[in-house]
Amino acid sequence: MGAEPSGGPWTGVTLLTEEGLVAEDFTHYFRSLIAALGERPGWYGVLAAREPQAVNDYGSGREVPPWDVVRTVLRDLAVNSGAQDADPAEAGRAYALHRAAVAAEDAVPGAATRLRRRLETANRARESAAARTREAVRAYEAAAPDDPATAASANALAWARDDLARATARCEELRARLAAAADPERSAAALLRQEPTAAANDRRTPAAPAAHAAPAPRGARFAGAPQAAPESAPSPRTGRFARAPRGARFAGAPKTGPVDSGVAGAPLAAGSAPRGARFAGAPTTGAVGAGPAGGPAPTGSALRGARFAGAPAAAPAPQAQPAPADPRFEREAQAAASRLGELRRAGDSGAAYLVLCAAAEGPAELIPYVVRELERTGLAADVATLLWETAAQPPARLAEAVSALAANGRAGDCRTLLHQAAARPAHDIAVVAEALQTAARTPELAELLETLARTRPTPTAAAVAQARPTLRTPLLQAAARVSPSCARALTQALP
Repeated sequence: MGAEPSGGPWTGVTLLTEEGLVAEDFTHYFRSLIAALGERPGWYGVLAAREPQAVNDYGSGREVPPWDVVRTVLRDLAVNSGAQDADPAEAGRAYALHRAAVAAEDAVPGAATRLRRRLETANRARESAAARTREAVRAYEAAAPDDPATAASANALAWARDDLARATARCEELRARLAAAADPERSAAALLRQEPTAAANDRRTPAAPAAHAAPAPRGARFAGAPQAAPESAPSPRTGRFARAPRGARFAGAPKTGPVDSGVAGAPLAAGSAPRGARFAGAPTTGAVGAGPAGGPAPTGSALRGARFAGAPAAAPAPQAQPAPADPRFEREAQAAASRLGELRRAGDSGAAYLVLCAAAEGPAELIPYVVRELERTGLAADVATLLWETAAQPPARLAEAVSALAANGRAGDCRTLLHQAAARPAHDIAVVAEALQTAARTPELAELLETLARTRPTPTAAAVAQARPTLRTPLLQAAARVSPSCARALTQALP
C-alpha cells in the first residue's frame, strides 16, 4: 500500500448498532467479493487499515456498507482481471442485493433516528474532508516542482479528494434513505421493484486513489485535484468512464466519474451531462448525489445515481424561466472556463481548483453563467466542485447564489445547494431561509425546510424557527409534508 493519511472520514464510527445480521444474502455476496480480491485488495485493503471496525462490521453483516464501497470493490476486482470495470450484469446483481439489504436495515424500528445520527456524522466527516482538501491544495500549490514534498502533497490531496467525494456521496445517500423512510409510497422496499441495472452502472461513484500513489494525482474523481497514477488501476482520466461527466446533486449533484469506480454515488453511463458523485452533496451537479442503495440519478431536482441507491426521486421543483442574459457575466464566465480549460490541459489541477474557488466567491449572479459555460465547453465535471465551494460560502451569499440559479432555471443546482445548506448549523440555516423568504423564493424555501425537517434532529429544526420566528409557520408546513410524526415532534419542540 502506498502512503495515505490515517484517520479517514469514517474512522471510529459504527454506523449501525442493530444486533444480528442484516440482509444475509448480501452479506454472503459481499464476503465473496472480498475473498476474491485475494492478495490484491486494492482500495479495500487501505480501508481495512484505516477503518478496521467498519470493515469488520461489513464482513460480519452488522452493517451494510455504503454503495460506493461495494462499487469500488467490484471495480478493483475487474481491474485485477484486466478489465476496465465490472460487468454491467454483475454490477446490477450487486446493486439489487445492496438495495434489498438497505431496505431491510431501514425497516427496523427506530431506523429514521439512526439515519439522522449517521447523517450528522457524515456531515461532519464531509466538512473535515473539505478542510483537508483545501489545506492540501494550498500545500500542493506552495511546493516547488522539484521539491520532494510535492509528491507527498499530491498524494495527500488525492486522498483528501477521495474522502470528500465519498463523504459527500454518503450524505446524499443518507438523505435519500431518510426521504424514503418518511414516505411509505416511496419506501426503499417499493423501490426494489425498479430496474437496478442503470443505477448500478452509474459511473459517478468515487474512484479510490492509487494504493501506491505517484507524485501527480489527478482524475475526475478527485474533482480537479492532482492525483497520482495508480499502479493497480487505470488512471482516472482514462477509460470509457472518464468522458462521461454528469450528475446533479450529492447532495443531491453530478459529474465525471473515475475509471476505476464506474458508478455514481454522486454518480452514470457515459454521457455529456456533468457528474461528480464524489461531490455530490455536492450533489450531482445538478448533483448532490447519493445513497447507498443506489437509486435513480438526479434529474433536474430529483436525486439519482448509484450512490443514491434506493432513494426516491424528489418531486421536481417548478422550473423558472431563465432571466435575460447579461453580456458582462457571459464574458466573465467564458474567461473563467477558458482559463480552467487551459489549466486542465496543462495538468495543473491545483490552480484549476483555485479558479473554481474564485468563481464561487465572486458575484452570485455569475455562478449560473459559469455553470452553463463549463457544461458547454466540456468541463461539466467541474460543476460539482463549483457548487460545493458555493455551498461553503457565508449563508447570505449562499442564499444569493440559490436565488441566482433559480432565476436562471437551474432547479437541480438549487437543490444541490439547498441540501448543503440544510447540513449547516441552525443559525446559518435560519439566515439562508429568511433570505429566501424575503426574496419570495417559495419553492426553494420549501425545499430547504423540508430537507431540514427530514434530515436533521428535531431540536435543530426547532432552533431554526426560534432564531427566525417568521420561519415557524413555513417550517411546520414543511414538517407536515415530510410526515405527520415529524410535524408532531416539531410542534412539541417549539415553545
